Amino acid sequence: MITASDRMGRIFQQHPRIWVAIALWIASNVFVTGVARIATWEGNASYRGMASLCQWDCGWFSTVMESGYDKTPTRDVIGSTNWPFHPLFPLTAYPFWHWLKLPPPMSLVLASKLALLLAVYAFLLMMSDQVDSTADLFRAGSLVAFNPYVIYAHAGYSEPLYSCLLALAFYLARQRRWIASGTMGALASGTRVLGFVFPISYMIVWLEGQNWRIDWRRLDLNRIIGLLLCPLGTAIYMLYLYHHTGDALAQVHGHAAWGKSPGNPFHVIWFTLTMHHWPRVWGIMTILGLLASAYLFKLRKADLGVFLAICVLLTISGGYTAIARNIWWQPPFLYAIYCALKRRTGAWLIYTAFVSGMASFMILEWFTGHNFVV
Repeated sequence: MITASDRMGRIFQQHPRIWVAIALWIASNVFVTGVARIATWEGNASYRGMASLCQWDCGWFSTVMESGYDKTPTRDVIGSTNWPFHPLFPLTAYPFWHWLKLPPPMSLVLASKLALLLAVYAFLLMMSDQVDSTADLFRAGSLVAFNPYVIYAHAGYSEPLYSCLLALAFYLARQRRWIASGTMGALASGTRVLGFVFPISYMIVWLEGQNWRIDWRRLDLNRIIGLLLCPLGTAIYMLYLYHHTGDALAQVHGHAAWGKSPGNPFHVIWFTLTMHHWPRVWGIMTILGLLASAYLFKLRKADLGVFLAICVLLTISGGYTAIARNIWWQPPFLYAIYCALKRRTGAWLIYTAFVSGMASFMILEWFTGHNFVV
């Protein structure tokens, strides 16, 4: 006689990644909610419910969802605008707001939380060549579900959706499912501006399969279509901005109001290291991101290494305030961390202690109004 536990065991064996992702997602929600409530015991922390998570950039996404993109930068005295916030994430929150009639903050928070579940599952797929057991699945998935900057996955930000789509794009490219990979790349580039870098990684995977030579007489049409799809999200958004504002690069120019103009990335890194407190921490994280990129090359994962290096340098060139969350939500960076920690129990314990402390501190700072976490 087959018992209920036997049935559950068989279901888990058939779909282990799904169940591991669900378990880690639930645990991540419990962790963030628990720390948020504890934070209200001290200081000026204010947490009244899920909608309280929606702060800073979440508010900008709300303006996109409610009133669309600005025609001119007139939101405040410094000329801020919602152009830098790509459209795909607010579109995923639109059903909660328009159909279920939930407030915009709640809709965006729910959308980001759901995206976190998908991000954990997508990363487990991406790690298929490294995980060997259920314990490995939990370790790999925890890198996403208990990210040091996990607050962004619960606060109505686009990070988890971007991470999910990018992980799927890398996984599908390795599976030689070119059109599907290109589609994920297109969606990633419609979620965050850094998604437009993925075509470079796509080409690396393509050339590795061809021994770095392209036979123009036997080109696979699926590969070409996939490559053309990769930057489509950014391209469509640029065309829209050109029609709407007259400036196809408005998403880039919109960062100027926050003082994020492109510069020499190595100069910015050096500047952070000469400063104190958080800027130096972020500078060290930037160096770790570049070291992780080099480590990926050592692992013969050039597609991941190139992507990570370019993203780190592009982000830091515009300033150091958002570099940490951009690094920690890059799937290639988490891939490198897993490979470095694999089968090193002592290292895992040290990493877990760091993550739990950092994530808890970030949640506390989030609800006490310290926007350096942005």
